[in-house]
Amino acid sequence: MDSGAAQIQIRLVAKQEKYAVPDAPLVVPQSLQRYGLSEIVNHLLGNEKPVPFDFLADGQFLRGTITSYLEEHSLSAENILTLEYVESMLPPTEIASYSHDDWISSVSAMNSSKFIVGSYDGVVRVWNAQSECEQELSVHDAAVKCVQAVNGHKVEFLSGSQDRTAIAWGNKNGQKRALYAARGHTDSVEDVAVNPSGTHFVTASADATIRFWSLAVPKESEQVGEQPMAKKRKGSRMGEVVTKAAIGTLAGHVGGVTCVGFNKDQESQVFSGGWDHSVRTWDVASGVNLSTNLCDKVVLDLDYSAHSKLVATGHADRSLRLWDPRSDDSTVVKLKLTSHKGFVSGVAWAPNSAYMLASASHDSTVKVWDIRSRTPLYTVAPVDAKERGKKLLAIDWHSELLLTGGESGSLRIHSVNSQYGQE
Repeated sequence: MDSGAAQIQIRLVAKQEKYAVPDAPLVVPQSLQRYGLSEIVNHLLGNEKPVPFDFLADGQFLRGTITSYLEEHSLSAENILTLEYVESMLPPTEIASYSHDDWISSVSAMNSSKFIVGSYDGVVRVWNAQSECEQELSVHDAAVKCVQAVNGHKVEFLSGSQDRTAIAWGNKNGQKRALYAARGHTDSVEDVAVNPSGTHFVTASADATIRFWSLAVPKESEQVGEQPMAKKRKGSRMGEVVTKAAIGTLAGHVGGVTCVGFNKDQESQVFSGGWDHSVRTWDVASGVNLSTNLCDKVVLDLDYSAHSKLVATGHADRSLRLWDPRSDDSTVVKLKLTSHKGFVSGVAWAPNSAYMLASASHDSTVKVWDIRSRTPLYTVAPVDAKERGKKLLAIDWHSELLLTGGESGSLRIHSVNSQYGQE
């Protein structure tokens, strides 16, 4: 070590017990970056095979030298700097790509080996991990805009369409069949979400409303509003699918509702976003709009994390925003993340982390974020030249798999290190 170089005392701390080192302060050069700091930690741990680490100072990742951090935050080198370190996440690795003839609007993993894909050709497809399309379900009369897997229920997944219906799908005689069509919306069904208990679901629509439904399969068609079920349109693929009526309607958005999701900690609460630049919280039982958070641009997608207790939203201004629904201030964004070059069309929290978040964009890239840093950990661009410049429209993070799809018609599946950032 160069004794003439500027030095500083640091204290290294880790939340993971297996990586803990002695708490005594160390004197190190201020010119160190995370690679040099990783060498120190590995040396203290006695690791024969080095483990790469990332370092946080006051909750933010160290992305340059210690000197640059001190200067940026106007800190003195005379104080002891505490650095928390976490195991670095490996770059996402593409493991599969499944082709479709039309744009992919939505993706949802039923498990780690079965995937649901909604497409603009009006077809819902079920894929397995062996790159086989097990079924093509052609019941919707227009483009499919959303799909959502349902766990442990007779209904296995849901799809919503520009034909103004949401269809519940399940097994009949060993094949996936439409169990019922949820009717009542007067415009396209843009998003669908299932409550954690798997008993109810909500739909968001371009008709400016959100509707609340039971997942139970009706024995016969139910009346929609004051009118009996409308006759099927000529040429409709609906056949004899029974009709489901909504339990309630949530009205308040001014313009189309683009996205909806349940509060996984409080099943009576639903979050929604739309063309009116608002993120709203609802009580589905009473139909009351509990709060309205305002921002500058259209909200295109949202996802709630039970680990961080935050709602992440993607926007038409190429940004992600993080909101705390427990806050009383309806105009303050907890964090704004900017890096994408196009609309942020999809957001998905990691299933097992309070910090990890992924986003999909019209700029054709996926970005993986740790919200303790304002810059993305990784930007994943298409490998195939034919997919570059093609809009991504959908994303889902299931276990260690990241699923995306969009304008190119390819369902891309990446493997991610979901252990990173766990509590």
